[in-house]
Amino acid sequence: MSGNFESYRDEFPVVAEKAYLISASLGPISRRAERYLQEYVQSWATKGAPDPVWTEDIFPRMASVKRTFGALVGADTDELAITVNVSLALSAIFSCIDFSERTKVVLSELDFPTDGHVALAFRRRGAEPVFLKSPDGLTIPVEAYADAIDERTAAVIINRVLYRTSSLLDAKEVCRLAREAGAFSIVDDFHGTGIIPVDVHDMGCDFYTTGVLKWMCGGPGLAFLYARRDLLQTLEPLVTGWFATREPFSFDLQHLDYHDTARRFEHGTPAAPVAFIAQGGLDIITEVGPANTRERQQDMIDYVIARADQAELPVRSPRDRNARGGMVNIGVGTDAEKVCHALYERDVCTDFRGDGIRVSPHFFNNEQDVDRLFDALREIL
Repeated sequence: MSGNFESYRDEFPVVAEKAYLISASLGPISRRAERYLQEYVQSWATKGAPDPVWTEDIFPRMASVKRTFGALVGADTDELAITVNVSLALSAIFSCIDFSERTKVVLSELDFPTDGHVALAFRRRGAEPVFLKSPDGLTIPVEAYADAIDERTAAVIINRVLYRTSSLLDAKEVCRLAREAGAFSIVDDFHGTGIIPVDVHDMGCDFYTTGVLKWMCGGPGLAFLYARRDLLQTLEPLVTGWFATREPFSFDLQHLDYHDTARRFEHGTPAAPVAFIAQGGLDIITEVGPANTRERQQDMIDYVIARADQAELPVRSPRDRNARGGMVNIGVGTDAEKVCHALYERDVCTDFRGDGIRVSPHFFNNEQDVDRLFDALREIL
């Protein structure tokens, strides 16, 4: 498989120039995505009327990215909506929830900030966010969710991979706990989709949302929202738009008739070009496969950790490859931001959080990329 992994390096122009170890923040654009985008631009430039561009190019591409993504996560296309980002997806979900009796929203202090921001915003509609504490700064025990979820819980937000530490959470078990308590389970999998196999039906979640920005190499501006099919007819999001209706091109101003499928969670006119970029990334991730990606990625992270140990730099992510996602946090001191910028000046791309840098190799990275990182760190530190 390693030869096949290496062959994909030519698909991503940036890796020829830089040690690109930042896919947990922004996946690189592929030549395939550039080609799809150019096909869209050419169509727009030559067809001369909006209807053919929409019906022959944009709508088929939106349907295609749904199919590709659905196959990746085990969802049917009628259970999927396309939105702009997870913040909008979560807001639409929360707008469907009645907080008059059940008020508690359970999430953790290690979740991505937008999850907390949306929960806090809905305090005006009765929501009471409860932030579970981490005992070690690395993870949240499932037992903490079990203790917090009760008959007052309206919803539980679950990050399958914690963005700061890369620790994995048993999302399936937390979804089970939520279901038994009669609460909605909402999985934010932005840091897991594409690199850790998932089947949303098997996981048992009510909602699942993620974007193509990071591991799926699809750029900013496109996210997916899965909603469990047997819930759909009971959900009427207040965050809405004309693409959420049964017949958007009826141009009916005075009636709101939601679409029968998860399209009821869509909004206004979509950001069409992003779908073409996203397709390029999704195609490649599908070809390589999350399981193969995970195996290769964990080999790379083991190598990162070994080099960090040699350099006597602290590792702030799980050392057990079965307990972590695709990123490792390496402590570099209080000037982590300056270190990150100094690395970039040496053509090494990482990110920083707190006093550590986040190193996130993808399947196309190799040991030489990691060596470039630690050679540069030796100079900087």
